[in-house]
Order: sequence, then structure tokens, then C-alpha cells
Amino acid sequence: MLDFGLTDSKNMDNYHTKFLNELKPGDEIRGEIVIGEFQKSPMGKREVAEFYVIITDSGKLKKWVCEFITPYYPETDNIYGENGGLFYTFIDSLNHRVNKTPLNWQDNYSVNFSRFRKTVNQHISSITLEAVPPVNSDAKTVNLMVKDAVVKTESKKHSPATIYDLAQQDSVVLMAYANLRNKGDRITVKNISFELKGFLDDGKITRNAYQTAIDELKNLKPPVDFQ
Repeated sequence: MLDFGLTDSKNMDNYHTKFLNELKPGDEIRGEIVIGEFQKSPMGKREVAEFYVIITDSGKLKKWVCEFITPYYPETDNIYGENGGLFYTFIDSLNHRVNKTPLNWQDNYSVNFSRFRKTVNQHISSITLEAVPPVNSDAKTVNLMVKDAVVKTESKKHSPATIYDLAQQDSVVLMAYANLRNKGDRITVKNISFELKGFLDDGKITRNAYQTAIDELKNLKPPVDFQ
């Protein structure tokens, strides 16, 4: 099961789930954005990363689930966007809107997935996407171009006080937290760390995601352990 990184507890039962293949050129979607963890799959002699970008439109009660599949390089934790492809169009236009770079700034993009995911989830509050025609005539879905992105303007990030607080901020810690709770194990920093190492060894999370979570656990002051 892919972790979408959704930690919001609000009731989503009334939301209508829509998918990328339902969009046609000219359509626009907007809302809060969350990027989930990826799942690796073999494809020929290489690996690909499959992940989802979730756009939640609270006004229209719609949740758009957009699947991305990109080449993946485990030695660097990088994903690759080829000019004209879905991921290329998304990251190029996002960079253009947020960092004011020119469109088609690079011929292709090699992006560290963990950094990309963490930056978007922590710093982009909402986004507007326009469906544009794919360059590849064989593509089954449209490309997504960022028309607007709202950057969070939090003056200071409050450090989590407990493991539970951290779990609400970090989906990888949340996975470990939920797994321990389901098994009835005591939830401590040590047990969370052990669970995360198991996820890493099983290939469920990347090394960068693991290290980030471990670093956050070390920063708990004081670490409060509770069931």
C-alpha cells in the first residue's frame, strides 16, 4: 500500500475521488497538495518510482489523485523527468512559479525525491494546475502545468513536543506509530526507531526518508513516551 502522507483528521467521506485520466486539456484543478511516498517497481533493466500527488479541493469536495511514474536511481534517491513528460512539466512549471525560473529551464530534470516531497508538503499550501496536452501522442493522460502556487509564510516552525505530534508532521513516523499501535507495542523513541529500520530494510521507505525521521526523533525535547 502506498503512503499518501495524509495526516489530516478531517472527515473525507463526502469527498468525490477523481483521477488524472479524467482530465482533458484546458481543465483546471486547485486545492491543498500532498505528495505521497513512492513504491519502487522493476521495468526492464531499471527501476521506476510510482508516487501520487493528491490535490484536495475543500470547496468542491473533490480529491484528485494523480499518479506519476518516473525512472528511479536508488544510489542517489533521484527521480528523472524527461522533457515533455508529466513529471517534467509539473516540476518545471512549479519551479517557474515559486522560484521565478524560466519555463523549460533545464533540458531534463534529476530531482532528489525525499527533498522534493518534503519541500512541497511543508512549504506549498495550495496549488492550481492546468491540464495541458501531452507531447507524446501515445500518452494516456494529460500533462499538469502549475498555474499558481501559494507558499506558506509561517514565521517559525514549532518543534513537536511528543512522538504523537511528530507523527502528525511526518508520514514516515506516522507509519511506524500506527504499526506499533496496531501490534499493541509500547510507543517509544527506541521502538519507533527500530520499526523505521525494519521499513528501510524491507524497502518500504528510502534511506533519506529514514534518516530524516531519525533526525526528527532525536530532536524531541524531551522525548515523551506513551502508549
